[in-house]
Amino acid sequence: MSIDSSSQLSLLAHLRHELRTPINAIIGYSEMLLEELETEDEQYSSSSQKKDCKIACELQNIQNCGSQLLFLVNTILSPTQQEDSQLNLDLSILRETLRVKLQTPAKTVTNCCQQLLNRVPTELISDLDRIQIAAESLLRAIDNSVELSEHFLFRGDIEQTPSLITAFAHSDSSQNLTTAPVSSDKNTILVVDDKETNRDLLSRQIEAQGYQVAVAANGQQALQMIQTGQYDLILLDIIMPEMNGYEVLKWLRNSLWRHIPVITISALDEIDSVVKCIEMGAEDYLSKPFNSVLLRARIGACLEKKRLRDQESLYLDRLALANQEITSLNERLQAENVRLNAELDVTRRLQQMMLPKEKELMEIDGLEIAGFMQPANEVGGDYYDILEHNGLVKIGIGDVTGHGLESGVLMIMVQTAVRTLIENNETDPKKFLDVLNRTIYKNVQRMNSDKNLTLCLMDYQKGKLSLSGQHEEIIVVRSGGEIERIDTIDLGFPLGLEETIADFVFQIQIQLHSGDVVVLYTDGITEAENELGVQYGLERLCEMVRHNWQRSAREVRQLVIEDLQRHINEHRVYDDITLVVLKQK
Repeated sequence: MSIDSSSQLSLLAHLRHELRTPINAIIGYSEMLLEELETEDEQYSSSSQKKDCKIACELQNIQNCGSQLLFLVNTILSPTQQEDSQLNLDLSILRETLRVKLQTPAKTVTNCCQQLLNRVPTELISDLDRIQIAAESLLRAIDNSVELSEHFLFRGDIEQTPSLITAFAHSDSSQNLTTAPVSSDKNTILVVDDKETNRDLLSRQIEAQGYQVAVAANGQQALQMIQTGQYDLILLDIIMPEMNGYEVLKWLRNSLWRHIPVITISALDEIDSVVKCIEMGAEDYLSKPFNSVLLRARIGACLEKKRLRDQESLYLDRLALANQEITSLNERLQAENVRLNAELDVTRRLQQMMLPKEKELMEIDGLEIAGFMQPANEVGGDYYDILEHNGLVKIGIGDVTGHGLESGVLMIMVQTAVRTLIENNETDPKKFLDVLNRTIYKNVQRMNSDKNLTLCLMDYQKGKLSLSGQHEEIIVVRSGGEIERIDTIDLGFPLGLEETIADFVFQIQIQLHSGDVVVLYTDGITEAENELGVQYGLERLCEMVRHNWQRSAREVRQLVIEDLQRHINEHRVYDDITLVVLKQK
């Protein structure tokens, strides 16, 4: 029968895969028996230890034979052993070579097992039986190699080729399968392999490392378990009937369980198989027989990667939830801002509506009056008003601490209270400011606010100004440009701080002559800064008025505001700006 090179390579890989299965059992079980025996030695007497030393020697001999068998299979069935790398398989000769080379170490294994059966502790006998069955299955597999190899070459499909290890495979038992993991804080690993011996070896190795194990006998059963259980890692055999490891990897890659890491473990050691598994999503690849130390390291590395990925996923989920909450809060904040802006707009409009109108100011006899107010925010905390009642003109200027809605509301309260007192014909400055203060104080207490204000009130009648209340200095520019600065610090007390201030209120009088100018302002003007942090200052304000006293009140107001704007330039305005210019006709 003519066999092409590609088929011969596949056949050699198939034979290596099949013969390694019993060899894997020989090495794996002997290794575990040695470890168990070593553990038991610590509990036994010295005489028992001598006996166990003889048992250990026999078990070590079995393990050495297993390693020798593995080496021989890898060597005899390696394509590189063919001269000039040209394959020219003769199946009969190949079988005889395997039989001659492998028979002695395999029989040594069976003989050692026979000798140990009556000497080892009862709990070790079952594993010893498995070793003996594996060695006998290996010899039968060599005898069946020609017929089944021809079947493989004819079908060209590993999965459709009967196993060489019929007797060994027949010992599989589904009764030992764990269909679902027991609840535990330990990591749970799913072992998927169609050989019961391989499942048992892997399970015991994994449990010895402190993990929890579940097993599946084929790909279909593995899929059912994955969909109903919780697994942190899958150890997956490649060559299995019904559904092989590649198909399981493909299903995982396209499922909700793609996050579970997979280590493929197979005796199929061709590099193409390794590459294919990695490309299909496997985290790692181990060849059978597996090295227990390397298995431990690979499992630990995969579980650590999964832990980090799970942690990252948890952080991303939390971040997504936080982003949802932030988005929700932003939406609520935007809605609240719309509501507040609407309230601020209403308050601002009310505030502007309550300022004296140009027509009212023009009707006042004896005075030219020009006012200006610009809030730093939507609503200012500055106050000025000019009210005429029964031939007396009441002029007020004040500054509420801070600015914004609360300050603006307090300013409206002050204006309303001042007008109420005027309409009640209250003319005594002490009583006027004391009642006004109590009104503001009690409202501030109800509002649970810390706001207060400075307020200066002036009564004008026939060229005479009567001043009371504490505020900024009053600038008086006499006809000809002479400056007088009147300090109001001793004329009153801030409103809203104390319940009564009558004892702090005093009054002074100023006589105005034709052409005299009086300037009232808030600190928003004098403390306005430019880009260098330099304030506009009271001296500059006085100089502007002194150089322009001869102009009308409106012109003086305009010139001062323009000069102030030049000083501020593009710098931010931090406080409300209020200016009132009075000029005696």
